[in-house]
Amino acid sequence: MKKPILLAHRGFSGEYPENSPIAFEAAVQKTACDGFESDVHITKDGKLVIFHDATLERTSNGTGYLKDYTYDELMQLDIGSWKAPEFAGQHIWTFDQLLDFCHDTHMLLNMELKNYEVFYEGLEQMVIDAVCAHKMQDEVFVSSFNHISMQHFKNLNGDIKTGLLYDKPFLDIDKYIERSNADNMHPRYMLLQYQPELVDLYHGRGMNVNTWTVNEVSDMRDMMERGVDSIISNHPDVLCRVAEEMCK
Repeated sequence: MKKPILLAHRGFSGEYPENSPIAFEAAVQKTACDGFESDVHITKDGKLVIFHDATLERTSNGTGYLKDYTYDELMQLDIGSWKAPEFAGQHIWTFDQLLDFCHDTHMLLNMELKNYEVFYEGLEQMVIDAVCAHKMQDEVFVSSFNHISMQHFKNLNGDIKTGLLYDKPFLDIDKYIERSNADNMHPRYMLLQYQPELVDLYHGRGMNVNTWTVNEVSDMRDMMERGVDSIISNHPDVLCRVAEEMCK
């Protein structure tokens, strides 16, 4: 059985505060994952930063939209203590910092462009510029629920792989992807259980199937048996153990 690429969702987010430095570090130190899935936004002063939500309340001690804060203001926020008191003092990373970390630790990176609650003008080109500056075109692939953004991204740069995120069934998905220039499909894992023919459909179009967020052992096994190309999980330690058992 082919071993899929194993990605830690927002770092080791099952045990550590998501998208925090300690979550990325723990994924490297405590698991055999191949890389990370993470998220990028633009600050008020035009910096790319690593954070999931468009607003700050859920995973920091800030309030309001991230886009309304400068990078220096965001650096004053604590993004760890919401998870547990021992994680107090964790701070937001820039995209450049995460790229440096991935380069130094030889990790792959699936970067989600968060441009569908807030439509960030120029986000695609900014991400391209950062990836190319680090010469990591082969180590980074991008995705978004904003499929127009992914179409634009691919038109701007043909070297970095793109993927279409989606979490609801599409009508006539075969016809939908004919209009897309994306390299990969990123369906929520249960959609592959609902429509098992999708893996063969996408593979037949030369697209990789990268699925998320797979946290139960039974679903991890199921996705591997279906032949997906990448699995994202909050529990990369468990995911890696299951892959070691199944993909010998």
